[in-house]
Amino acid sequence: MKNLAPYTILILIMLLNSCSPARRASRSSTASGPPPASATEYLNTYSALAVSEMKRTGIPASITLAQGMLESNYGRSRLAMQGNNHFGIKCHSSWTGRKIYHDDNRKGECFRAYTSAEESYRDHSDFLVSGSRYRDLFSLGSTDYKGWAHGLKKAGYATDPKYADLLIRKIEEYRLWAYDTGAAVPASTAQPSETAVTPATAQPGRSSGTSTAGTSTAGRPASGTATTAVTAVSQPDTARPDTSGLKNEVQVPATANRNNDAEEPIKVITLSTGEKVMENNNVEYIIVEEGDTFESLARRHQLLAWEITRYNELAPGAQLKPGQVIYLQPKRSTAARGLTMHTVTAGDTMYSISQKYAVKLSSLYKMNLMDEGTECRPGQKLRLR
Repeated sequence: MKNLAPYTILILIMLLNSCSPARRASRSSTASGPPPASATEYLNTYSALAVSEMKRTGIPASITLAQGMLESNYGRSRLAMQGNNHFGIKCHSSWTGRKIYHDDNRKGECFRAYTSAEESYRDHSDFLVSGSRYRDLFSLGSTDYKGWAHGLKKAGYATDPKYADLLIRKIEEYRLWAYDTGAAVPASTAQPSETAVTPATAQPGRSSGTSTAGTSTAGRPASGTATTAVTAVSQPDTARPDTSGLKNEVQVPATANRNNDAEEPIKVITLSTGEKVMENNNVEYIIVEEGDTFESLARRHQLLAWEITRYNELAPGAQLKPGQVIYLQPKRSTAARGLTMHTVTAGDTMYSISQKYAVKLSSLYKMNLMDEGTECRPGQKLRLR
């Protein structure tokens, strides 16, 4: 019996090794099959609208659809059913249309309400096109859905740290990138697949990257960053109430939270707030006029007042002065190319120099090996890059 023991152990090891690949395969396989009925219905109803908005404004249809599906839970959220709000856009101070109140980050927050989903889709496009914080997105290709997803998150569209990954996962799960070609795509084809080949015309501008472990990458465009596992979206009641009597201001008790034929060339339009916006070091800025406040600037440029103070490194309660430069985006870490040195003159301060070149004050101190809070002196040469 003792002589048989080594052979017995060897046989057991071989059996275990022969089973492990099957287990690994079962863990790494991606579920495929038809999409849920709610997703199919949503795409059949709104995909043409998303493509139409893409041709009007340049926003990828895949991004619009993914945002709508996430923010409205496939059109079944309370905001979508009672207020036709598919994108979770809040009122902001400038909104004069209908309103609906809903618990989100705070209790009873004000959200925009629309007469139709079409109005919601159009307002969503206009919201992005006219918002200065989203301006950089429109330099991306209309098929670069990953760039758009990460850009929306960076610009602060949503507070969820995984928002970009959620959008990308939704686009790839239902092959929404196919809509970015501008052609009609049956919703029945928008489903997970392990064998489908991505059309070359639907590939984003960013080249191949890596896939998430345990998830098949077949049937997805070859593009930049890896995706992470999507979290479950809560599903409120699916019964669609009668909203024909919805008044200008809806005050329904809120209990559920919002989570989020031929091809034509895409034509991009630009909407404007009417105020002259300039650029310095690729950072947008305006010149303060008499009567301007942080709140009024925030309303006009779809920002929050605290964002303006942060971008300009101003203390809370600071007063605006006519003629003052106010940046509408974060300043850069270095000055523009070609600007390498600044010679300090009388009246210059570290802050005024940082504003002049749109360089973060902390970066200016760091580049010149100075302690924060100290001041420069006339004749001193400061590095800008």
